[in-house]
Amino acid sequence: MKYWYIVILSACTNLVAAQDIRVVRFAAGLDSIRTQLKIPGMAVAIKQDKNILLKQGFGFADLKEQVPVSAQTSFRVASVTKTFTSTLIMQLVAKGKLNLDDPISKYGLDLGNPNITVRHLLTHTSEGTPGMAFRYNGYRFGLLGPVMEKAAGMPFYRLLMEQILIPLKMTSSAPFISLHQFYEYRKSHPEMVPYFDTAFNRLAVPYNVTAAGEVVRMEYPGEFGAFGGLVTTAGDLLKYSDAIDSNLFITPALQQQVFTPNRTRNGVLTPYGFGWFVQQYRGMDFYWHYGQTPGESALFLKVPALRLTLAVTCNTDKLSQPFQLGDGDLFMSPVAQLFYHCFILNGEQPPHDLYNKELIDGATMALFNGDSLKARSLYGLYRKNNPVNGPGLPTGKLVAGIGEAGINRELSRPFTLSRPTRLRIYGVGENCSGDGSSWCDYGWITDHSGKTVWQMQGQAATHAGGAAKNQKVDQVITLPAGTYILHYKSDAGHAYNNWDSLPPDLFFWGILVLDATK
Repeated sequence: MKYWYIVILSACTNLVAAQDIRVVRFAAGLDSIRTQLKIPGMAVAIKQDKNILLKQGFGFADLKEQVPVSAQTSFRVASVTKTFTSTLIMQLVAKGKLNLDDPISKYGLDLGNPNITVRHLLTHTSEGTPGMAFRYNGYRFGLLGPVMEKAAGMPFYRLLMEQILIPLKMTSSAPFISLHQFYEYRKSHPEMVPYFDTAFNRLAVPYNVTAAGEVVRMEYPGEFGAFGGLVTTAGDLLKYSDAIDSNLFITPALQQQVFTPNRTRNGVLTPYGFGWFVQQYRGMDFYWHYGQTPGESALFLKVPALRLTLAVTCNTDKLSQPFQLGDGDLFMSPVAQLFYHCFILNGEQPPHDLYNKELIDGATMALFNGDSLKARSLYGLYRKNNPVNGPGLPTGKLVAGIGEAGINRELSRPFTLSRPTRLRIYGVGENCSGDGSSWCDYGWITDHSGKTVWQMQGQAATHAGGAAKNQKVDQVITLPAGTYILHYKSDAGHAYNNWDSLPPDLFFWGILVLDATK
């Protein structure tokens, strides 16, 4: 059976003469990923130092008209726009028009907490107690648009055009603004019209992949802001990357702040700087951002030690959507895995942790294509290669239990206690907030009246292995005699045999209630 990691390795080991073998391997592997994820059209550009290694299109920009994707095809890139927001924010900081520690109330914003600052929005740390935990939130990041507009005295789309796109001659790029905004802008700045003409005349048609696996045309969301909505090409993103490296817009010191991972108020390192994900892997820094909105997705990656830049764009959300990149791990992206193989490992065997992620991504893509047998086989291989050395699941007299909880489940089990009983409750689920306050997959107990008498939320939790969001609660409580119901609820991602990140060590997903009476 061919597994995903074998696909990567084979893409990166076939020798082809007279070309940069890294590029040939990468292009072949990338098109394979595109096909597996049913992405109609994709474009890629890679640059190292001053040399463009690859600018190529794959598939179709328009399936009905059979228009192929070329290096000149433009795409919306969703949240990759956030990197541009970061540059514009720091320009305003340099001019003294904005302070990152200003409360957002100064700019007419109210999120229910007067302590939220511009920095908190920029680093995705504004939820809960400001500054205490990273939680990726595109809506809140988008509020930086009004902040900039008030500080600069002009609309965000004009800042983007006049401070970045036009100076860099990113002639295939433009903000996805309304026709009204475009007509108003054209009156005072006719020089920007060719940018819009080129970007929108070459814009790929957006598509969605239905639950049945059918690729259907859709319309782009009519939205643009600091959170996303830029139309651009992979080649234009290389121009932007060069400008960053040359410090054309902000000083090296300010740029270093952008690429420094933020720390929470209690000193925990987050995977995000200012508008960029920032990750160190095996001693090498990676600055990156993904984009994901219906009909569009992208990956923009810089490897400063190798002076390498990668830009990939496409016309569905499937470059990102099956993979939980918002958690901040670049290497849960199959494209990033392939890139690492071809341009960093260069044919060597992958490290154990990367191999693990390749197995899980392979299972994700198998499930996407309806091949649950292959997915289970890959999960089995993962378990075989990651034996558990610590304690297993708790044992004892089982009072009630819910295990192997998959996605989108609401499960319950009744139980009765004939006398007051000490119970050991062991629950594993997805804690989807950095500060532990919010669970996406969790369990609880209700009594005969429906009142909640215990819940995983708010309890002390520890890591269950695998992805950081895999958390477990192991607690002893006493309940009086009576009838009860044990509940477990899961959301649409990351659950038993449908993992979007590394699974927990014991592959248990659910909740157990055991008699703890001695």
